[in-house]
Amino acid sequence: MAVTSASPSSPSPSSGTEAPQGPAEPPGRPAGRRDAYFDNAKFCAAVLVVVGHVWANFGESHAVAAAYTVLYAFHMPVFVFISGFFSRGFMRSTDKFRSILPTLVVPYLIFIVPYRLQLVFINGADFDLHELFRPHYLMWFLVAMVFWRLSAPLWAQLRHPTTVSVVLCLIAGSWAFNADGTVARTVGLLPFFVLGLTVDPARIQWLRARWARWAGAAVLVAALPIAYVWQLGTIVPEINSDLLWWNRGYEDMDYAALEGMGLRFAAMLAALLLGAAFLAVIPRKTTWFTAMGTRTMFIYLLHGLVVKIFDYGGYFEAEALHTPAGLVAVTLSAVALGVLLGTSPVRRLFRWAVEPRVDWLLKPRQSRT
Repeated sequence: MAVTSASPSSPSPSSGTEAPQGPAEPPGRPAGRRDAYFDNAKFCAAVLVVVGHVWANFGESHAVAAAYTVLYAFHMPVFVFISGFFSRGFMRSTDKFRSILPTLVVPYLIFIVPYRLQLVFINGADFDLHELFRPHYLMWFLVAMVFWRLSAPLWAQLRHPTTVSVVLCLIAGSWAFNADGTVARTVGLLPFFVLGLTVDPARIQWLRARWARWAGAAVLVAALPIAYVWQLGTIVPEINSDLLWWNRGYEDMDYAALEGMGLRFAAMLAALLLGAAFLAVIPRKTTWFTAMGTRTMFIYLLHGLVVKIFDYGGYFEAEALHTPAGLVAVTLSAVALGVLLGTSPVRRLFRWAVEPRVDWLLKPRQSRT
């Protein structure tokens, strides 16, 4: 994943996103004061996105495959949940919609070009102008964020918004539009955004309790051997892992509608459990990486360009990397990349692309009397 802010973010938003970022402060916090806990959560979620994209190239190892399964079972859902939590301002003020253009639309138009050109110049794909601006790789998130934030006022009007979004998500898994991965993810992950958007902040305070930290760590540790056994396919019935990607419909995964709905709902429950466990182990106080939680969009948008250079160039295929020591080194390198891209120098260097100034495209704010 990235975490967003309501104003200048998206996966990182003061920056532009956050891959998820929204208002800088959670509801109920005095203006001007950030909550270190949520900045820590945004940074950790963004780094997990980097690690996940690197691990995707090492699936032949059962251990890595198990860790990858656990990671993908919750990291994008929790990333989207945080994005929704920091998008609550979109339910209250239409002025917030002004931020969609500079934090999501323009960065998308800027970054989709190099992502597409990498396919041509490094991967050897044929150039097709028709596909130049079509969502590719991790760019789907910015498109989804536009639709999610535009829909925010609707969810504010419903008595049971999360329940409605879950029903819509389950039904939509059988619709034809699932052939488009971006649209499929937008609807598939919608319940997590709506949950973050509408949850009472007081209801998630228990995640900061000391007992919750130990319980969360226990859940995450226990999930690994369970996923390992599942990957072996000898004890637990095989289930299509594409359910964790949220980008395919039931028919494409060879499931009947009711069977697909049941499995997708189970995937939601797993995401909630593991996501809560992840949030429970996040540090509560200011740490060395807290400030990087305000730059998650930089981590999100830039890391993919680096990962794809190694992917398309075949560098991940080196035998030395497919050993236990190599896998550890690759994982640590992924974490280091996430940290590097969250630093102030990187922000200064790429702010023009991640947080572009487009005031000239917007009308002056209406003065209110």
